Amino acid sequence: MNYRPLVAVIDDDSAMRDLVRHVLGTVGHDTRVFSTVEEFLDHPDMERIACSVCDVRMPGMGGLGLLNRLSEDPHAPPVILFTAHGDAEMAVRALRAGAFEFLVKPFRDQDLIDQVQRALDFDTLRRQRRVILSTLQDRHELLTPREQEVFQLVVDGATNRAIAENMGLSQKTVEVHRAHMMTKMAAGSLPGLVRMAVALESVAGRHPLEAVLASSLGNIGLEDEPVPQATGADQ
Repeated sequence: MNYRPLVAVIDDDSAMRDLVRHVLGTVGHDTRVFSTVEEFLDHPDMERIACSVCDVRMPGMGGLGLLNRLSEDPHAPPVILFTAHGDAEMAVRALRAGAFEFLVKPFRDQDLIDQVQRALDFDTLRRQRRVILSTLQDRHELLTPREQEVFQLVVDGATNRAIAENMGLSQKTVEVHRAHMMTKMAAGSLPGLVRMAVALESVAGRHPLEAVLASSLGNIGLEDEPVPQATGADQ
């Protein structure tokens, strides 16, 4: 990825902002400080934000308000909340609202560094998954309607003979459609194709994406050769 991740530090206390920025700077993290959540949300380069460290209690929206706002964005980066007034109830509320982690001030520098690194690693994986899904969707859109039908029947476990009977085609024609489909999807095997199908279904909420991608991002074939474009002969 050709970007340098940025950690947002959001706190109305300037001394706390400077402290967090200094601690994270000692391990090489780029940071950008904001005095309010509203100021952060207006930041023009949000795509670089890979993690936010935000105080719970601030004038205006506050940390829980930030979580509520970001819940509307499926691609929002992780948020670490901290507060000097933390208790078990607030921690549970924050985590249920989607906080990546909850720290109580005063926290150790190393605890902050460790949690921010975890969040950055999570964000890197999140961005990789977005690229994977976009690539798979592009590949799937190259399939003709019949190839898409063959794709679904194949991942449902149907044999070429069963597919031919279902579609009213000869088995030889099904084999041709299947070969074209496998080439366009850049699937080297049936298990690889099934993983691709589950990943695509995760976009529609039918499967959790982690079920297909957590073990190995390379398993769905993104390292394969470029996908050929569809031609009139494939219609």
